[in-house]
Amino acid sequence: MSIPISHEAVAIHALLAQGGEECAHAPSVELLKMLYRQMRVLAGPRPDLDDLVQCAAERVIRALPRFEGRSALSTFVYGVAYRTLLGQDRWYRRWSRRFSLADDQVGESEDTAESTEQAAIRARRAASVHRALAQLPPCKRAVIILHDLEGVEMKEIATIVDANERTVRSRLRDGRKKLAQILVDDPLFDQEAP
Repeated sequence: MSIPISHEAVAIHALLAQGGEECAHAPSVELLKMLYRQMRVLAGPRPDLDDLVQCAAERVIRALPRFEGRSALSTFVYGVAYRTLLGQDRWYRRWSRRFSLADDQVGESEDTAESTEQAAIRARRAASVHRALAQLPPCKRAVIILHDLEGVEMKEIATIVDANERTVRSRLRDGRKKLAQILVDDPLFDQEAP
């Protein structure tokens, strides 16, 4: 029985086998683009997004020689991004217990050039969803984001979060239920609203 190896894995292994500084740098540019997009999806809009991406990029580049190609490269990178995010959130909770932050953090209110009422409602709904997702436990938040927003298959999600596929389905069900409870009082998500 042979394990199917993705084309991405073959290309990465070929680049690593060739050696040389330019070969080692070539995959990092594409990986960084993929990693930034994936971390943005998992973490949402946060002030420390660039720091998270940098930390995850270091981990991906260090782990790349151990990548065997048993899954897609994007699944491997998602797993590293997810574990980096969990680690950073754990660290921040411990840090915030010891120290208090000043109230100089301002909400993300980036005004866009869109002036229509529908665009404003869409932006407020997106912000509400991000706030609601932030209230979910990290394991359920990641599963909802990967499945419902990114369209990742259950099997890949199970690999990313290092859990059984049934556990992933359970987290998805429970997370959706909790998300609905959080958003039920939000007037932007009223059933009669456009």
